[in-house]
Amino acid sequence: MRLGGIVVLLVLLVSASLAQRAYIGNAGNSTVVLVDLKEPRVVGAWPGFQQPWSVAYAEGRVYVAEYVGRPDAPRPAGRVVELDREGKALRVLLGAHYPMGVAVGGGRVYVASSAVDWSGQVRGEPELLVYGPEGAEPLSRKRFPADKYGYPQSLLLAPDGLFVATTWGVVVLMDPGTLAERAAFALPGVLNSIRGLARDKEGNLYLTGQKDGDGRLVLIPKGSWLAIPEVQNLDRFARVLLKGLPDPWGVAFAGDDLYFVTSTDASGTGPGGLWRLEGKEAKRLLALPTRYTLGLAIGE
Repeated sequence: MRLGGIVVLLVLLVSASLAQRAYIGNAGNSTVVLVDLKEPRVVGAWPGFQQPWSVAYAEGRVYVAEYVGRPDAPRPAGRVVELDREGKALRVLLGAHYPMGVAVGGGRVYVASSAVDWSGQVRGEPELLVYGPEGAEPLSRKRFPADKYGYPQSLLLAPDGLFVATTWGVVVLMDPGTLAERAAFALPGVLNSIRGLARDKEGNLYLTGQKDGDGRLVLIPKGSWLAIPEVQNLDRFARVLLKGLPDPWGVAFAGDDLYFVTSTDASGTGPGGLWRLEGKEAKRLLALPTRYTLGLAIGE
């Protein structure tokens, strides 16, 4: 009995230490909002950012891409900040220009340097930057073929490779080591802007965005795309899981549960929210502090 009690206590302690937390980039008030997913409730906010746009989490580190979208911003405009779980800045990754996306894995940090300001004007060279586990400067940088796919914004690093969603509504699958293009697809009849990317354990992709102003969550089954760099139309494979969402952005899994954030409420003028997919419906779990909640990462 005594040994059994110790085992139970250890299990409880481990479970407590692995409590899941959502990190949400709130561009509306320049903070990263922390949410305890068990409750769920807001448990804190990290200040001092400029337009936190995208958030990633890996091995106790949080990465925040700041998209400073002003047309008159000095170059390079924006940065990526690496923080610990308590919000202490560990390093600042330099060199990205209007960064919209960040992804982490395999000892590398990938950043989408969009080179596009908030008016849509191109101001520089679109690139993908790769950083190591230390240092402020990128280990490598590669021009992104924006003339073919659009300008890079959201990133997802998965076992399949590095997925890059662009401003033209195209998703490009790239080799994480060489950044060579493996495949590309679009959903012109289903999703004409793509904001968020997530992948489940089976390899299916989940995309958030809009079709003619209608906020949607869309599933793309694994294996729907061919291994060719030409843009493929995957409309026939797409499954629209949710419609009528108020401008959905970041999306991420916590175990088997899919969460996403919206930048506003149903009125289009109120605060953003944290949502969870439950069956064929979405449940709004929290109203977030302001409008323009965009990035989402889930970690411990």
